[in-house]
Amino acid sequence: MSEVEELLKATIGEMERLLASKTVIGEPITSGEKTVIPLLSVGAAFGAGAGAGKGDEGASGGAGGGLGMKPVAVIIIEEESVRVEPVEKRPGSLIEQLADKIPSLIKKEIDEREERKAKEAEEKSGGEKGKGKEIKVE
Repeated sequence: MSEVEELLKATIGEMERLLASKTVIGEPITSGEKTVIPLLSVGAAFGAGAGAGKGDEGASGGAGGGLGMKPVAVIIIEEESVRVEPVEKRPGSLIEQLADKIPSLIKKEIDEREERKAKEAEEKSGGEKGKGKEIKVE
């Protein structure tokens, strides 16, 4: 097995280990009569590369990955009830904020364009209503 294949296997194996169900559903925390279980959003990225050369010269490779987690909700277990409470959404990065706003901005632009077209059509048809055929009387 080549060095690159070993790197890939090791990286993928470690990511699989990290993405187990315990990663998404956190360890329960008990305090008195309540138990809280955190729920997480998990994202992963992976990349690999390899090089080659002639004969015994050259050859390289590399692999890497990344993992991100953020809390999204908690399960609260009490003596007579169980409920899921979302974690308050806080502003993320600038890119996340823009991504959240893009759909509403596009809808607003489409609505404004349709409104302008309707207004122009109304003005055009309204302006022509008053115009009639000119009749010459001699």
